[in-house]
Amino acid sequence: MGFQFNQVGGGTKTRRPVALRMQYNPRCAHPRCFLQGDDGIERPKSLTEIQEYIEAENRRLEKDPVRSFDSREINVRMEYKYCPNMILIDTPGLISAPRVRKNGGANMQQRALLAAAKEAERLVVSKMKCPDYIILCVEDTMDWKHGITREVVQKADPDLSRTVIVNTKLDTKLPQFGSPRDVMDFVGAKIIDKLSPHKLGGPFYTSVPSGRVHRDANDDDDDSFFEDDDEFVAACAEKEDADRELVWNRVKRLANDGQNPKALLPKVGISRLRGFLERRVDECYRRNVAKIVPLLKAEYISAERRLKACQKELDAISLERLKDNADAFCDDFCKALRDSIQGSIIAPANSYGETLEQENLAAGSFAGKFCMCIFFVCILTPRTSLELIEFYSYLQLRHPRVPHVSV
Repeated sequence: MGFQFNQVGGGTKTRRPVALRMQYNPRCAHPRCFLQGDDGIERPKSLTEIQEYIEAENRRLEKDPVRSFDSREINVRMEYKYCPNMILIDTPGLISAPRVRKNGGANMQQRALLAAAKEAERLVVSKMKCPDYIILCVEDTMDWKHGITREVVQKADPDLSRTVIVNTKLDTKLPQFGSPRDVMDFVGAKIIDKLSPHKLGGPFYTSVPSGRVHRDANDDDDDSFFEDDDEFVAACAEKEDADRELVWNRVKRLANDGQNPKALLPKVGISRLRGFLERRVDECYRRNVAKIVPLLKAEYISAERRLKACQKELDAISLERLKDNADAFCDDFCKALRDSIQGSIIAPANSYGETLEQENLAAGSFAGKFCMCIFFVCILTPRTSLELIEFYSYLQLRHPRVPHVSV
């Protein structure tokens, strides 16, 4: 990334996945960071503020009685002159669950650690199952025959075809090998090629200098801090050169035995890992261009269609159209009100009209005693009074057995 970001130290320091969207920007002499809130809006934040937010989330989940981890990603976007163009998702580290006797049971602390280990493993495996992701399997081992982390990775990527293996803390491991051949076997990792012949890449060997970048202006006493990110990057490059030189000094005498110790050097260093990942991301992008371009065209057409629909709606609510619609509504309302005041008993024939046969069927039999009352509520005017009298006479002629009609 070109600068220190994550929280380091003992214990579990990542309880929510951190999605780092890195963007190369040569004009940024200092990292520019943006944190996406729960509302989905990006807000500019300093590195210190983002680190404090991540640490606060870790403390919250550490005290949570229900769960120790949260699968929701903390989305951070950053621009910097050293950043590559890629997205890195930092997942919580795996926890080594304690072994307990089946019959003897486990105490409360052991049960809590077992539950946390299973929860962390489920979260990490679920993230790795995305087929488009490249998996960085970071291991801290001196014997390639024992790979606990690889076993977990293989639950999501059985043949490691999406996995790049990385071995950390090389500077602390090399002094523990007694002979050049042991160093050759470890760094060469031929056993890995036999166990996982379809792996994507690696193993790569990395180590970083100890110490933190100085960010607190009020603290000038601690000399273990780097003055700035550029000094930290330079220290990483020096550490890489030192590791490569140390490996060469340990194995160079094997060149006389017909072996090729120089083949180990391209595997050592963070810059070699970064270059490999950048090439893989570029290859994936170029390979998927044929799929990406039609998707972009379809999205463009869809966006253009939505834009036209929005423009049509905006044109429909212009001031002139609103005035015309309001005038038309007023005219219809006044006409309806005038017709109501004048009164009318004429119903629309197309809605309420019936033929003689339909009317007889609807009327049914008039045998027996019954009382039929028809009520009309209307505003009486001289005209409507005459119309109601005529309608009353019509009902008497049409239905002489109707005993009473009240108007």
